Order: sequence, then C-alpha cells, then structure tokens
Amino acid sequence: MSEELQKIVDEYREKEIHISDEEAEQILWLCNRKMDICKIENREEYLPLLFKDEVKNYLFRCSVNATTFLRRLEAEGICVQNAV
Repeated sequence: MSEELQKIVDEYREKEIHISDEEAEQILWLCNRKMDICKIENREEYLPLLFKDEVKNYLFRCSVNATTFLRRLEAEGICVQNAV
C-alpha cells in the first residue's frame, strides 16, 4: 500500500476508528477491481480519491450491519443496553 493510502487509513485510526491492515488491503483490492472494470487510465491520480471514498463506504456498511445485528438481538429479547 502506498504512503498516501496508508495516510488515509492512519487518519481514521487517529480518530479511534479501527481499520485493520487486512481490511485496508481488501478495500484496495476493491478499488483496483473497480478501476479495471471502468478502464480508468489515470490510476495514480484516481486511486487516492476512490480509496478514501471506499473506506468511508466500508465503515458505513459496518455501522449499518452492527445496528441491524443489535436490533435483531433486541427483538429476540437479548439485552443489548450496554453493547454500544
């Protein structure tokens, strides 16, 4: 991972938002795949922009999934009061 992309990940980590190295690599893979499919020519310029956006999307999906999971537990009568 380039220094520029690592800086994006580190910015989130400084805000105490955990992103593992493995998750960052998966996001990078997704970005490269999207650029391949769309036949992006200026990849070096476009990648940091896409990566930053995809990290944000990934974190949003994680929060939606966690909220859904907690709501399901609550519906099943499992105490989730202190889970957040």
